[in-house]
Amino acid sequence: MAKFDINTKYKMLSGYEIPVLGFGVYQTPANVTEDVVSHAFKAGYRHVDSARAYRNEGPCAAAMGESGLLRSSVFFTSKVPPGAMGYDATKSEIESTFKETGLDYVDLYLIHAPYGGKEARNGTWRALVQAQKAGQIRSIGVSNYGVHHLDELEAYISELESKSGKGSGGEISVGQWEVHPWLERKDIMGWC
Repeated sequence: MAKFDINTKYKMLSGYEIPVLGFGVYQTPANVTEDVVSHAFKAGYRHVDSARAYRNEGPCAAAMGESGLLRSSVFFTSKVPPGAMGYDATKSEIESTFKETGLDYVDLYLIHAPYGGKEARNGTWRALVQAQKAGQIRSIGVSNYGVHHLDELEAYISELESKSGKGSGGEISVGQWEVHPWLERKDIMGWC
């Protein structure tokens, strides 16, 4: 059996590696986030999973900066908030992430949830692809998508590629879902 521990990484479709175990800061108040993330780094974590909606990206980045770790050794994830779907709103959220964190790049940016309808989801994806091509974001993906949303996104990626060439539609490097013995998500596992 392959080794699996806090240092285990997988290579994504984007070519970058992601530490498999991430330290999530959902519901962590901003005023304690920097301290909590600092402790996570001391425990060996190298992946911080935040989101615009958590309102704690800045303290996460502050902990990254104060950790003494090389930026290249720390993986930072954020997510487009469900209430900011669509091309223009997503571009604004991406810029807000950079203003709040001061980071040069984000390792992974996810669509937090498939809200807003097909047009908004497609616009959000297009904004993420553009930010990735501009070097702002290294990898992109989705969170909480159902199989029909995944099929819809794959069709949109194919549509973009048929118009503008291979690679122009981006690729889903990460899919993030709640999965455990009480929520098996066999449909998602089958899709993956």
